[in-house]
This record gives sequence, C-alpha cells and structure tokens, in this order.
Amino acid sequence: MVKAVALRGRPPAGRGRRVLIGWVVAAAVVGGCSSGSIASDALAGQSGKQILDKAVGNLKAAPSFTMSGDVIQPSGTFSVDLGYQPARGCTGTVSQAGKGSFTMTVIGATAWVRPDDAFWRSIDGRQAASVISAVGGKFLKGPISDKNVAGLTSLCDVSVLASQLQAPSTVERAPVKPFAGTLAVPLTDLAKGGTLYVTDTARPQVIQLRNSRSGKMTFHIDAPVTLAPPPASKTVNGSQFGL
Repeated sequence: MVKAVALRGRPPAGRGRRVLIGWVVAAAVVGGCSSGSIASDALAGQSGKQILDKAVGNLKAAPSFTMSGDVIQPSGTFSVDLGYQPARGCTGTVSQAGKGSFTMTVIGATAWVRPDDAFWRSIDGRQAASVISAVGGKFLKGPISDKNVAGLTSLCDVSVLASQLQAPSTVERAPVKPFAGTLAVPLTDLAKGGTLYVTDTARPQVIQLRNSRSGKMTFHIDAPVTLAPPPASKTVNGSQFGL
C-alpha cells in the first residue's frame, strides 16, 4: 500500500501535526493468481500467476508510466495522479476534497513537497497564515530517508508497488473480455475482492486495478513522464519545517 505522508512545520504542532499524520494515501492492490479458465489466445496455456508476473515485470521494465485514480479511506476519498520513471522516481499530486492537495517530486534520495494553502489551513487552522507566509508557495526539499516523508519513498518505488501487486495468494483468472478499448484478462483477488485487468497480449500490461471497497487505479504504460527537480528559486530547505 501507499503509506502515510506527514509534514511537520513550525509553528504546526498538536492537533495540526496529528491531522497531518492522518493524511494517508492507500492503494488496495491484487497479486498472485491461481489457475483459471484460459480464454485468451495470446496467453493460452499460461496460468494466472504466470500472466501476472509477466505484467508486473513489464511494468517495472517500462521507461515510464502513469497511475491515477481515487482511493477510498475511512478519513475520506483521495485523488492520486502520479507519473513514474522506474528506478528513478515519480512526480504528481495527491488531493482530498475540502482538505487541499500537495504536489511532490521524488528523484533518487531527494523529495520536494509543495502543499497548497488549503492543505495548510486544513491542518494548522489559525496558525496556517504564518506557515503559508513563510513557505511562500515553494517546495519543501528534504531527504526521503526522513521519517516524515518515508511514505513518499514507498509511493515512488516501483519495486515496492510491484511486490504489492504480487502479494495475494488466492486470485482467480477469469476469461478474456473487452475492457478499456482492448481485450483484457481479469485477475481477481478472492480474499480482498480487488480485480487487476491486464492486456490479453503476448507482452501483457497492467491496465487497471478495481476494488469496490478501496477505489480504482488506472495505469498507462509508456505514457511520457518528465521528471526534474523544481527550480532552486521555488525551493526552501525543508529542515526548517521538520523535513
């Protein structure tokens, strides 16, 4: 799952810090598969597990891809829109209706995070104005090793995402079906209820993850992604704000 992301600022403290820690973006994922009916000519004779391993391997090997959708959590619904360059990092936004959003870029061992004003107000209340004034709409820069941005490390690490996609042990392969303008093989997690759709091709690709309880994520393999650090003029040292 995508773990919590917490930013500590000064003067943020007390309730504000607790609410920050409560900002969680979690993606329900499906994984390993049992054998099912084989309806796909392109993947005939291959088990669900074999198809899944190929699709996840192709995700890791892609030069770039995007992942977007909504994640349902007890604290609300989060919208995620991220672009990846595997083994290098990711960039994009995470938002929650009525609570604001933050933009982030993670490259290697460094993270840049820029909360919007609504985000600061949702976590700091009366003290938000002073934080907004101090940050000035700039990115907070800090190492991903810092415990307050450790969630970003997992979020942008394709190896972690891949291992989660392959985690469950009771997944059923369904017959091939039309899906999102192509033919797809549904791989359903019998324990958690999520279904991962992959293309019915000799080189299967992840298309979409659906779970009625936790949301939907759509993938676009090979979609162009630009990954670059924000200009220095738009960056502040995150250590001043607990980063």
